[in-house]
Amino acid sequence: MNHWKVKNPRPDLSFEIAFTKAFREAKRRYTHPAQIELACLKAQYPAILMPIEDEDVFAGRIQFGLVGYGIQGQTGGTGYYIDEPRVTQALVAQPGNAKYRENLHDLLTFWRSRNTYNMVLWNAPHELREIFPTDLWETEAMAGAPIIRMAGSYINFDKLAQTGIPGMEAELREKRAGALDPVFYECALGALDVLKDCCRFYRAEALEKAAAAGTVERKKEMTDLAAALDRIPEHAPASLLEAIQLCWLYGLMCPLIEFGRMDVYLGDLYVHDIDHNVITEDQALKMLQTHFRLVDSLDCETDGRVIVGGYGRRNPENADRFCLLACEASRTVREILPQFTLRFNRHTPENIRKAADRCIGEGRTYPLLYNDDVLVPCVMKAFDVDRARAETYMPLGCGEIEFDHYSFGSPNGQIGTLKILELAIHGGYDPVSGKYLSFRSPSLADCASYEAFAGIYRQHLKWFIEAQARYEKYIYDAIGEIHPFMMVSMLYDGCLEKGKGIFQGGCEYLAGTLELYGNVDSANSLAAIKKLVFDEQKLSALQVIEAIDHNFAGYEKERKLMMDAPKFGNDIAYVDDILLDLHDFICRTVREQARKVDLKSYLCVNINNAQNTTLARWVGATPDGRKSGMPLANANNPASGTDKNGLTAMLNSIVKVPHDNMAGMVQNMRFTRETWTRQDGKVQTLVADYFERGGAQAMITVVGKDDLHNAMLHPEEYKDLIVRIGGLSARFVSLQKDVQQEIYDRTSY
Repeated sequence: MNHWKVKNPRPDLSFEIAFTKAFREAKRRYTHPAQIELACLKAQYPAILMPIEDEDVFAGRIQFGLVGYGIQGQTGGTGYYIDEPRVTQALVAQPGNAKYRENLHDLLTFWRSRNTYNMVLWNAPHELREIFPTDLWETEAMAGAPIIRMAGSYINFDKLAQTGIPGMEAELREKRAGALDPVFYECALGALDVLKDCCRFYRAEALEKAAAAGTVERKKEMTDLAAALDRIPEHAPASLLEAIQLCWLYGLMCPLIEFGRMDVYLGDLYVHDIDHNVITEDQALKMLQTHFRLVDSLDCETDGRVIVGGYGRRNPENADRFCLLACEASRTVREILPQFTLRFNRHTPENIRKAADRCIGEGRTYPLLYNDDVLVPCVMKAFDVDRARAETYMPLGCGEIEFDHYSFGSPNGQIGTLKILELAIHGGYDPVSGKYLSFRSPSLADCASYEAFAGIYRQHLKWFIEAQARYEKYIYDAIGEIHPFMMVSMLYDGCLEKGKGIFQGGCEYLAGTLELYGNVDSANSLAAIKKLVFDEQKLSALQVIEAIDHNFAGYEKERKLMMDAPKFGNDIAYVDDILLDLHDFICRTVREQARKVDLKSYLCVNINNAQNTTLARWVGATPDGRKSGMPLANANNPASGTDKNGLTAMLNSIVKVPHDNMAGMVQNMRFTRETWTRQDGKVQTLVADYFERGGAQAMITVVGKDDLHNAMLHPEEYKDLIVRIGGLSARFVSLQKDVQQEIYDRTSY
């Protein structure tokens, strides 16, 4: 749970008490989920909105409550939520009278069985709870675990910016007439009234700040803001300021943490305002810098995507002009968010490419680079959609893909493929926990051939994959019964046409994704088993098992053989082919589940964040020579320190892995500042060649290894050092020590 970056946070839990009262009253009065949700929206907004800060040129800071309504952890929680540990801490340590403490006790007992997360978790089918025991989710059961959240919706910001609140109200009234369920539309109209109340709330504050302004410039900024907030409730946005303000406030009320193709929905107004001298370039940059800082203030770690560039934009020339502004905002706002993302193709102007290179070269880790010439055809095949739809693809979170305001495919499950390999080696038994975490099967020692063992491993993978697919569909159905998520649904294709919430049957393309951890390590381990046990017979299966069960203590010679076995990332066909075979099997098996559980698609993603380190703590020693608890390779990258044949060989390996059978893959690359800024441009040429040969994506960090070492020793001197972890960026000194070490151990070029 984050703590949200706000000045002068609320001093107590009075909001949480009031929200609980409003929820109780709504549950007594209403039976329709939309009516209950509307009552909660009225209780939450503008109550949790925070003051405009001195550097802001538009409004919308927020402090989510410890009880409230959200979509996932970064917006407080999933659905109706409670942060039990922090409410308990307030009860224990916060000042307050007897009545106040009585109310906090009430919060804890009331929400325990009524928060959405627990309701979904506790009511899961028995057979799924047996496969994923909830008491093990944070430890050894990371062979597989569901994730109860609704992450990653991309609403139709372009429609919002073009029609405004009045246009949306007109559409709702039109569809309400003769609707089978008019309550949904009536409540959606009520939600827009709450949005208008938020505009009026901030208008009053902007006028106060204008009156108290110490400079002419600040007075004008706040006067302009007040005028925009006065106009928004009754008119579609007519300026860049109005569009940014409306879209931002609407997003906060969803509440969502992905901000879409900003060059599409803001580009035209930006160009109009610049070309007609409504604003200067400096004023436009300040607006976008404020926007980016507000995204960062949400403290949403793996999310906060802002996307520019690529195929499928309405006015590419205007959008490209906005791209340059966005690159400069990302370069000058030295925060970890937003996750500024550039979709590019062979037509992307050179000045945009140079602006992106400059931003990356200054250590920003942004923009994240997505190659449309590779990804659009891959997305067409993976999701079975036409090119027009594929051009609307949107990376979200750590790198998974869905379609703008059309599909939803949050990763609601994860499997540790290396952990599952550990179980397969031991016949379903987990030596870390001392329990069977999968079905009982022959162990590695019982197998007469590599093919026999690989087949057993695949059976264990399939067992977890099938269960995760069933759980994902269950999560959608269970949450859909409780939440219409009206603010999201109003701007999602299909929902208003059907009069249903996004998870109540409204979403046009309800999909699913499954996160993978450990594919590269599994391939390295399988290569060691194949080579040492079956091909060359240098070790017996029992010797391998004994060595890893003892974490190689006393088995140093055996470990060296395993360490010397071929490793992915060196352009060695022996191990690369094993990874490709594993990748193909997992992708096919995951994809086959969609028709079984009635989803439009179900695809895997290899998009690791810091969990390649945290989940690995519960994976024992493995046949690749990795010791117990040590980090896994990050996403599709070679395991740290194992790519020994140089950058070209590493790129040759990773470009072999196809993208047309999955929903996202992360490729991290780290270069020293000296290498990236070489006059001959050799590195940029190699990266360009990587993209030409089928590279789909790259997340590039430019940082000296000495800087990482010094930051671990003297963190107070490196507070602004930002690194790419996997699917997210972070301030290096704020990371856990073992995560810092894993990042340090990665190869720099």
